[in-house]
Amino acid sequence: MDTTPERISARTAAAWTVALAVLGGITGYVWDGPFLAVACAISLGGGGALGSVLSRRHMIATIREGQGRAAALGYADGIADMMVLGISAYRAAVFPLSGPDAVDSAERRARRNAAYRLTAADGLPHPVRAAAAAALAAIDDRRDDESESALAELMKTVQEQRHEA
Repeated sequence: MDTTPERISARTAAAWTVALAVLGGITGYVWDGPFLAVACAISLGGGGALGSVLSRRHMIATIREGQGRAAALGYADGIADMMVLGISAYRAAVFPLSGPDAVDSAERRARRNAAYRLTAADGLPHPVRAAAAAALAAIDDRRDDESESALAELMKTVQEQRHEA
């Protein structure tokens, strides 16, 4: 099924036109018989069609605006989630549960670079970037407890940004 705004608008216009024509026909028939039924069906159906045509541009613009806003929010949410995951992976490489020698320096650098690249992505709100910078600074300085609380604060900030949008 084609769900482009143009097709949605055309289907909506057709449905309103038919519904109004039927309503006009029934009302005219009840009031005065078949002649008034035809006249009311034509006038209400024509009015519905004219109204749909005149409001079509506005409807399509509104639908496209909503689609654009939803896409931007979805992109920002996805990038923020990936950034949290990347920073968590970097923290796990810096503070491995198996001991300080469990992860080699090349893997640490690779995870650090990935975390910084994700933090620099376009579309992230400033509060999320600031919380990510605090988490990365704590991890870079090898402050385990502070990095854990900074990562928790980052996750909280990402959730707050998602609920504000």
